[in-house]
Amino acid sequence: MFPILARYGSIFIYSFTIILALGVLLATLLTARLERTNPAAAWFDTLLVVLVAALAGGRFGFVIGQWPYFQERPSEIWQIWQGGLSYYGALFAGLGALLLWAGIHRRSFYTYAELFSPGMALVIVFGWLACWFDGCAYGRETVIGPLAADLPDEFGVFALRYQTQLIGFLLSLAAFVSILWLFKRIRPAATFWSAMLLISVAHLIPGLLRGDPVPTLGSIRLDVFFDGLLIAASFLMIQYSTRRN
Repeated sequence: MFPILARYGSIFIYSFTIILALGVLLATLLTARLERTNPAAAWFDTLLVVLVAALAGGRFGFVIGQWPYFQERPSEIWQIWQGGLSYYGALFAGLGALLLWAGIHRRSFYTYAELFSPGMALVIVFGWLACWFDGCAYGRETVIGPLAADLPDEFGVFALRYQTQLIGFLLSLAAFVSILWLFKRIRPAATFWSAMLLISVAHLIPGLLRGDPVPTLGSIRLDVFFDGLLIAASFLMIQYSTRRN
């Protein structure tokens, strides 16, 4: 793991920040290319609103999930360049902002949701890669096997663990390719909900193998619960949009 890529005096270049920023940049370029075949008015302004909301929501979710730590170190709450984002906080805040923005400007939510879906999936791919460098979202301890490797936890303690970051990266990459293939082949609503289904499945599988501490709902990890909820909702919405068409 390489959480720090470089250091210049007292300035640290964090791998999580650089890799995630690269993913956002490539996702924006991809969206610009896709927009040529799927025109959407003021798409870049809309994307900026979604990105800002996702960044704020992702940080808020991470801070709430790690509140005992940040309660003792309040100055670090704003140090987002060191990494620390909640996937679900970013996802729900970004989608909520898009829904609100579309409603205010009287535009179709699904037009933009479809356009942004491949880019969203690509950012998630880079998010898993950033976690591999940073060491976040690590797997729980296991025995020797094809999915295991000698990896550290958040305290730097090495043990034989599931390679959750690598699994998440590969599954998310497959989801991204599938979403890109679906783009404009089916209706916007079906494209968006298919993307949510694929992304959630790709996130659920490594989530079942993760060992990092997260809030739980009874005996179920909260991330696994949210993924299951999104999978069920996505499946139902795909059926609904198909029947409606």
